[in-house]
Amino acid sequence: MKKANAWSLALIPCLGLWLGAAPAWGATAPALSEVRVFKVESAGCSETIPERAQGTQMCTHRGPTKVSVMEVGLGNNPVGRFNGAELSGARTPVCQVGNVSQACTGTGTLMGYIYVFDLDVKAQGWFEYSNSSINPPRNTLKTLLNIR
Repeated sequence: MKKANAWSLALIPCLGLWLGAAPAWGATAPALSEVRVFKVESAGCSETIPERAQGTQMCTHRGPTKVSVMEVGLGNNPVGRFNGAELSGARTPVCQVGNVSQACTGTGTLMGYIYVFDLDVKAQGWFEYSNSSINPPRNTLKTLLNIR
């Protein structure tokens, strides 16, 4: 077994002082409470999706299409799929600053994310998004939208 030298032992109280001076974290992260598709955009059309809608209504989306999902609360397993095929997406953190929700810029409290998924729509199909909350009640939320 290797013996500790004096310098390595001297670091322990210094680290303890430094960590003790660290700021306390604020409130716990908000549990995942809502996921929903709010916009579908393709070359021919951009449509805002109302709450509880089961499908797109205004137009037929074909070709490169962006699907935007709002997530309120924090999850740890985001999955987007179109007709069962898993998609990659980009996410933007959203913060609550006073009474306004906006893209995080270093101020405010993280309240969720906006995910944007790129897909190539060749025919009508189902977009599905799900995520599981990072803390109690550790629920999994899912939203489905028929893209025509």
